[in-house]
Amino acid sequence: MTRIPLLKDNHNHLFTYSVLNTAENLFYVKNKNKALQTLKELAPENVNVVIGWFDSFYSFSEAELESLPPVIICNNSLHKYVFNKKAEYEISKDYSEWVENNNNQIWVEKNLRKILAYLSELFSFNKNTLDLALKKNLNAGVCFTADMFVASNNIFNLLSEIDFYAYTEIWTNPDIYPNLQKKYKDLCRGVKLFTDGAIGASSAAIYGYKTSEKGLLIYTDKDLLDKLVEISEFKKDIAIHCIGDIAIEQVLSSLSKILKRSSDIKVRLEHAQFITKKQAFIAKDLGLILSMQPNFNMDSVIYSDRLTQHYCETNNPFRMLIDSAGFVPGKDLIFGSDGMPTGIAGAIQDSLFPPVSGQKISLDEFVAAYCTNDFEQGFINVHIDNLKKKVITDVII
Repeated sequence: MTRIPLLKDNHNHLFTYSVLNTAENLFYVKNKNKALQTLKELAPENVNVVIGWFDSFYSFSEAELESLPPVIICNNSLHKYVFNKKAEYEISKDYSEWVENNNNQIWVEKNLRKILAYLSELFSFNKNTLDLALKKNLNAGVCFTADMFVASNNIFNLLSEIDFYAYTEIWTNPDIYPNLQKKYKDLCRGVKLFTDGAIGASSAAIYGYKTSEKGLLIYTDKDLLDKLVEISEFKKDIAIHCIGDIAIEQVLSSLSKILKRSSDIKVRLEHAQFITKKQAFIAKDLGLILSMQPNFNMDSVIYSDRLTQHYCETNNPFRMLIDSAGFVPGKDLIFGSDGMPTGIAGAIQDSLFPPVSGQKISLDEFVAAYCTNDFEQGFINVHIDNLKKKVITDVII
């Protein structure tokens, strides 16, 4: 048994999941019949939000959807949504544009902030909601949870009245930041930019889908460069969502121009799941931080229905990043969960015994990249069974 500190989750969505904690969750429901049985028991009088759905395991026919109470079913990535006509009728009252464009994935990617805000408003949010989420995270072994996408004035107002720095940091959308009150701007660690989609929605920008699709880029090369020039003037840290190698290539090309003029800007690449060796060396030379998710190692299995074998094998290439490109866990390689799911259990299992050998992380590397520096708030007992390739964790708080 080994004792390690609690986790510092460097990429999550604390406030979004604070309200979605009460939504029905299909994350562990791999059987379609069981899922339908669960969904049929939802409240008939409300629009129900369901999270954690993997369309790689099952999808729903139109007839199946229409047999359910009003429901919005969210892909686990939160980048893809399906809903029935009962829910569509209710959504149309406040957000008809979503109903009209839900099948247009590039529109969905460009409007994620508004979609998530709409979903969040279907639930109540207050200090008690936040406290319950923090307690749930702590029980899962996480004592610090960054929120990469705060856009609500209600949340900014709450944070301006409390001391939150011990348990979270917040990032916001670069289109929102310029219009924030100064006191709200001062709360932000930085801004987060999306450049491609997600594997769950087959919109991460890669060449490796089994279909003819190659995902999507949200910006043209020129528009991305212009946007980075604009947000570099904020003098805030920049986080860039780029999962696919096509998106990473575009981002690195733009940053190579921007960082020559603004060498003091701290820039993180979020996810970077399919970064190539050549791209890794460029990112290292540019002084970028890679913010990645070891729980996404399982995408090599979960999304093998849509990813080619090459991309399944090169997802989250941690050994290449550390052993070849020279990234150092805890310095320019940091870990989070993206809330899928939050906590120690899956993350450490998928790090020490991943589905692909190139994803393997040692316990020391895991601690350096993911854990806090002390046992002040608690600790985690880790039991590693190398014979069974199983990790058991006990959170002590």
